[in-house]
Amino acid sequence: MKEMAIGIGFYRREQWQLLRETAIDAHLLEESYDDWIEVLDSAVTKITDQGLEPRLIEVDVDALLAYCKQHGIPNNAEARAKFIAKLTSETDEE
Repeated sequence: MKEMAIGIGFYRREQWQLLRETAIDAHLLEESYDDWIEVLDSAVTKITDQGLEPRLIEVDVDALLAYCKQHGIPNNAEARAKFIAKLTSETDEE
């Protein structure tokens, strides 16, 4: 039986501040990139422990912002999740 892949957004260090500055829910994001990496590592471990396959999907924040603008939606957790799902789907098709 094939394991289910779960797309998890991965942001580059140099774009972390831009993400926080443009997110309407920045209070939900870790203040520092290093703190976020710790949370990410923990999430990956929990997903793996459940028998699922986490797949890190690199998110370009500029592309995320363009996606939000194109769809008339704010940069929030829901929009980020939809964008990551879209990117995950696109990599599955390759």
